[in-house]
Amino acid sequence: MRRIENIREIQQILLETLLYFQTFCQAHGLHFFLSNGTLLGAVKYQGFIPWDDDVDVFMPRTDYQRLMELWEDDDSQYVLLASDRNPDWRLPFAKLSDQRTVIQETSADFGVPSGLAIDIFPLDAWRDGITGARFQAYWCSLLRRGCSASLEHSFQSPRSGVKRWILYLIWRSSQALGWQWFRTQILAQTRKGTGIAQPSYMGSVAWSLYGKREIIPADVFKSTQSMTFEGNLFPVPSGYDRYLRSLYGDYHEDPPENQQRSHHSIAVWWKDE
Repeated sequence: MRRIENIREIQQILLETLLYFQTFCQAHGLHFFLSNGTLLGAVKYQGFIPWDDDVDVFMPRTDYQRLMELWEDDDSQYVLLASDRNPDWRLPFAKLSDQRTVIQETSADFGVPSGLAIDIFPLDAWRDGITGARFQAYWCSLLRRGCSASLEHSFQSPRSGVKRWILYLIWRSSQALGWQWFRTQILAQTRKGTGIAQPSYMGSVAWSLYGKREIIPADVFKSTQSMTFEGNLFPVPSGYDRYLRSLYGDYHEDPPENQQRSHHSIAVWWKDE
């Protein structure tokens, strides 16, 4: 196997996966749009953030569930990894994996072998009322952190002193509770908004990276528009500016150079090289 170390090569593989995913969605009338850092890259660079090595998309929950039902793993290149399809998959969201590649997560175990993959996050409604939504987002953020800790092989933290001991205790507690408990709790939270006919707020309930900043007015996602990403057109929410400002603040400014790096700890190889 040949290790893939050039970030542009990684980005090209992910782009091919995203294009395949888009073709499937168009053929079956499924809606999705670029999200998180991928959307940020489209707005700022018309492509990947130069140091980014992943792709994120949102799917409204109804489309996400239809994807789970429609997808057939009859293609030797792409496999859909999701707890709805494989109970051993430990994350509460899906990935579309390019099986020509294999990745090694240096700090976590997702339960099922994966290649280089795009992340598919369901877009869910938060509880109605800003107070309830904020409490839920805070709880979902804690659950997401606990789930991540429960998947880690060993405790790792740059902190020292008392903070390191606190984080260590959190890691030990998460390991004791186990990923099944966290995944179950997170999925229960995603169902709290399913009965709301016209939700006020939506966001990534299943994997709340940003806590209350994930509470986005629902009208941000009411319509989509096309935007160029790596020379191809992809759908983005028409309220993308409001979404990005909620997550990143003044997103037009680049982070300091020492922060311009991937936040993933993975190694990637071609299987047949």
